[in-house]
Amino acid sequence: MTAFRRILHPTDFSRASAPALRRAAALARACHAPLAVLHVMTPPSPFIGEDTLPSSYAELLTLARRSAKRRLAAVLGRVRRTGVRVKAIFAEGLPADEILRAARRARADLIVMGTHGRTGVSRFFMGSVAERVVRESRCPVLTVRAHGR
Repeated sequence: MTAFRRILHPTDFSRASAPALRRAAALARACHAPLAVLHVMTPPSPFIGEDTLPSSYAELLTLARRSAKRRLAAVLGRVRRTGVRVKAIFAEGLPADEILRAARRARADLIVMGTHGRTGVSRFFMGSVAERVVRESRCPVLTVRAHGR
């Protein structure tokens, strides 16, 4: 097996991410490699209407960031308990762009990410972050499909 030196796991905190996180942690442990766990927050779109926003868009962003960072810290805690060296990366923007950027910056030699397994119309409208990352990544990408599909 190839020994990977730096592994990146992008997570959206969904069920589809959980099996990929387990696989990324197992590979990191087997290779004695550090694992970087990335969460990309796509800033929420402002709505027009008086009752749909907290007191301000800035407050909404602050709440979203705080929630995402809390969830990211919880993921890191679970991974650390397995003995893997792990760090968090938090980014804002379009997920595929930020995953590719983070992989370059971290000099990752493997990306392990979940896929929702969407097909047909759902995939057409939702797009596929994993597909774009696979297509454009400079390093290998291991996609792990969510169980139960």
